[in-house]
Amino acid sequence: MNWRPGIATRLSLFYLLHYACMGVHLPGMQLWYQAQGVTPAQLGALGFVTILARVMTMPFFGSWVDRMGGAREVVLALNWATLAIFALNLATGSFWLLAAIAIAYTIVRSPSGPLADALTVAAGRGQAVDFGRVRFWGSAAFMAFAIAGGPLVDRFGVASVPWICLALFAVAALGSWCLPREAEAVATARPGAPVRYLLAQPVFLVFLAASSFVQASHAVLYAFSSLHWNAVGLSQSEVGWLWGVSTGVELVLLWYSRHVVARMSPTAMLLLGCLCAIPRWALHGFATGFWEFVALQCLHVGSFGFAYLGAVHFIARHMPASHASSAQSLHAGANALLMGIAMWALGPVYAAHGGLAYLAMAGFGAIAAGGCLVLSRLRLPAPGG
Repeated sequence: MNWRPGIATRLSLFYLLHYACMGVHLPGMQLWYQAQGVTPAQLGALGFVTILARVMTMPFFGSWVDRMGGAREVVLALNWATLAIFALNLATGSFWLLAAIAIAYTIVRSPSGPLADALTVAAGRGQAVDFGRVRFWGSAAFMAFAIAGGPLVDRFGVASVPWICLALFAVAALGSWCLPREAEAVATARPGAPVRYLLAQPVFLVFLAASSFVQASHAVLYAFSSLHWNAVGLSQSEVGWLWGVSTGVELVLLWYSRHVVARMSPTAMLLLGCLCAIPRWALHGFATGFWEFVALQCLHVGSFGFAYLGAVHFIARHMPASHASSAQSLHAGANALLMGIAMWALGPVYAAHGGLAYLAMAGFGAIAAGGCLVLSRLRLPAPGG
């Protein structure tokens, strides 16, 4: 019997393998860089420079796919390039060479996620593909390997981090073969300048602002939450549980997202995410108890989950299908840029005022909610662009 997995299964496997490596890379490489003599100041600068590299180059790949097609082949090439470039870390300890490798790695790694999102949404138009359930496996893999990575590093030492990452990047590159060619929409006419077209649309610009502000409202959480939670007396075990709670509610939403998407418009989902961000961050700076933080972390289902789903489906419903890869890439780049600026700007604020820096994040949520209200008053393009 010749069994061939369906499109949804192949897409799910791609997401699982693609995001598994990030569960080890994101926390582990910081420790490895530190062991190579990289200072905290250099690490902060490196983070900001890599974000800029991502923002400046990611739209190029989205535009290429919209104009030329071949999303699967582009993702394949990018994943194998990621493996080759990341392997260079094992041959140097110089900060400047490590920085060059990190920038090159970011450029070739970052576009794959948005391109896969565009491919998955395109598959959902003509196939029985539930975007939320497919994307679920990426978040689940990230959480599983983030949990498993700690004991692995404890057992084999910080020096093992790049080797573990390298093995997982190799698996991710092999997983790129899972992407189905038949999921890509066949375009009758390829756009000539998709990025320029999108950036000339007021609706798209307002959407970008709203989505970017609500995602950037997580900046203090991602950069300083472990420090803050320890400062108010939480143990490392409790900190781990708090990260697990936020990822857990996100997974529940992704698994049942088909029902949500059928009942709510993308703008409504995005607005709900913004309205969850405001109390989440306004109260975060004043909470001190573990169970208070557990309740606030449950709001991650809105501030990230609903906002992310709303953004993905806004692009799918209101932007031309022929511009989907460019739109997803521009969206990811705008999110990353504002997140990086917020982390850089709020570092001194957190150093001076601690948890009160979260109040600025509540302000980001309010700005994003205002953007959604403006968006709701604009005449949106018909579904399918």
